[in-house]
Amino acid sequence: MKIHIDSGAIEFPAGVIAPTISLARFLSSPIGRSARRSLANAQWQQFAIEPEPDIGATVVFEGDAIDRVILAMRLQSESGQDWSESVEHERKRHHDAWLSAQLGEPPYRYAWGEVESDYDSKGCASAIIIGYGR
Repeated sequence: MKIHIDSGAIEFPAGVIAPTISLARFLSSPIGRSARRSLANAQWQQFAIEPEPDIGATVVFEGDAIDRVILAMRLQSESGQDWSESVEHERKRHHDAWLSAQLGEPPYRYAWGEVESDYDSKGCASAIIIGYGR
């Protein structure tokens, strides 16, 4: 996986998700064809994808426009291990290190949007969020 800071495109071996992709183009792409709709609520739709091994993602659309992509990397240490808060904190550290190696030091704000590593204490989940400002 690679996040292109000049365009906001996220490149996976199976294809690219760009901030300009429409819902129809996403659903007809190699990544989108295997997507599972996980939420449809008025203008909002979410699709779960596994764009490459050890990465799970949710692609969120508002109407026909992509709003954000939420990524979570699987950890080697979690295989056979029960989920726990400490695993999510470890995932957050892994996400932070990966972003630092790929994008430099935060903040990650660009003309097309922003990238952040987040730990949600209510949901007890860690993710990389690529938000496309419109």
